[in-house]
Amino acid sequence: MGDVVRLTSALAPGLFSAALPIGSVGVVSAVTNGSLVVDVDAGFAGTVSVTARPHQCRVVERGTGVIRFRSRTGVRNAMRLGALIVVVAPFIHFVASWWLATGSLDGLLENLPLLALESGAEAVGFAFADPVRAVLSLGLGTLLWWLAFGPPRRI
Repeated sequence: MGDVVRLTSALAPGLFSAALPIGSVGVVSAVTNGSLVVDVDAGFAGTVSVTARPHQCRVVERGTGVIRFRSRTGVRNAMRLGALIVVVAPFIHFVASWWLATGSLDGLLENLPLLALESGAEAVGFAFADPVRAVLSLGLGTLLWWLAFGPPRRI
């Protein structure tokens, strides 16, 4: 109990639930009849308990403990929320400023692709005008995303 494990096969937490992907990280919270009860980090949903056979898990870290794993999951969920805010806040700001400028949301959907292209061109201009700040902001955004959602999964 208390070992951090990585799932080596997709497991469904319930009858009507989607399977947790291979590579999901969890902690062994109980051992019953040769099966492991694993609390898996399911993102914003918190932890989800699944029953797994020992061959469906690979030990990543021994003796971490359930409480420490859950506290790490809470910190990671806070980082996920921060990364989501960083991604969504500019869009919400744009919609609010559009609404204040025009008095309605008419024409917003038609102009989104054009404004996305303009924003991309502005980002390239920013990279040429101030490359140090551009690299720092891109690096910090990438680091935040990696800490919040983990490295890309290898198949």
